[in-house]
Amino acid sequence: MLESRTGNTLTCQSAQAADLYQDAIDLILGSESGAAEALDRALALDENFALAAAARYFVAQDVGEPGAEAYRERAELAVQNATEWEREHVEVLIGLIDNFQATQARALDHIATSPADLLVVSKLAGNLFFYGGATKLETVLAIFESVEAALKDDWALLARLGFAASEAGQRKRGRELIERALAIRPQALYSIHALAHLLHDEGEAEESAQLLHDWLAIHGAGAREGQMYGHVQWHLALSEWQMDERDAAMQRYLRYCAPDTTTCGPVLTLADCGGFLLRDYLKSGQANPLQPDVVRHIEHVWSMIGHPFIALHVAGLYASAEDTAGLERCRSAIAAKPAGANRDLALALVSALNDYVQADYPRATQTLSALSEGARISIGGSNVERILVDLLEKRCQAASAAQ
Repeated sequence: MLESRTGNTLTCQSAQAADLYQDAIDLILGSESGAAEALDRALALDENFALAAAARYFVAQDVGEPGAEAYRERAELAVQNATEWEREHVEVLIGLIDNFQATQARALDHIATSPADLLVVSKLAGNLFFYGGATKLETVLAIFESVEAALKDDWALLARLGFAASEAGQRKRGRELIERALAIRPQALYSIHALAHLLHDEGEAEESAQLLHDWLAIHGAGAREGQMYGHVQWHLALSEWQMDERDAAMQRYLRYCAPDTTTCGPVLTLADCGGFLLRDYLKSGQANPLQPDVVRHIEHVWSMIGHPFIALHVAGLYASAEDTAGLERCRSAIAAKPAGANRDLALALVSALNDYVQADYPRATQTLSALSEGARISIGGSNVERILVDLLEKRCQAASAAQ
């Protein structure tokens, strides 16, 4: 029995369970719905299926599912009776989930010998987009290019390689790769999200809106519970917002992207929520109190406030409500963190937002203009976040000039 991407033999007592696992991996890589259910069925058929248990832990952790640790424990126990490759896969995947910094080097060694292990490759690259610092764009692209020969026309690799190329500024190449991925598996939420990102970076709001409307008309019903469904709707809301269709954009955000309505995991939910409400505040100048689901979500991610990505979006939410007490809470919590580049960058972002809210536009402009390109990349996430910081800086400059 072969696993579709690795070509390695599976330690599994049920052919049906093996098929369900392989289907689930495609659903995970497509950010589509049904992966958890498929893995649960596989584990019901073979309770000692280590790879399925590890993948189930991946899904549970990604969405913040309670009791995720039980899947990890199950995988760690079952894999003791599996092959050497399976043990390495399970240990590296769990390590990337639980302790990325300590596992990064081992993961790179693993994919050097098992380049078709796309679940590990994808998780490693996703972590690097968040934690990879100023050189992350080149690093992630190089990782996907290193496995290209092994995976060739695998749709999930094409989508990720295309997204990484686009993020690194190779948008023509990126679009060609993503469109190839969509031609092979058009229902994949990950792939349509990657193309929406590219079009956002190109400033093509109308093309993005049409693309997403067309895609949702065909695939939306089947994608509704997919993990990135809320994020794809967010891209459409963002395009509508850019096209000055504010009411439609806000209604779409509330229906699909707010913390109580989205299908996304905690960090992406924060990014969509914070990014949308901050953009709307910067453009409209209209502050609105944070809704209860937003306040609850801030508490949910508060333990990560020292990371610049989290700081930007949490502080962006407080700024959108002109909540200076909330902004001070951010500043105090970050200042108490250990000294380092991340703390300094997070403090700079919070300070700039606080100064903007308090109409000290020259100081906000000075703070933001001091952020190097490398620092902006180090915030984490995608070019969407860097464009958001650029937008804040432009608003500060314009407001400062008008004073």
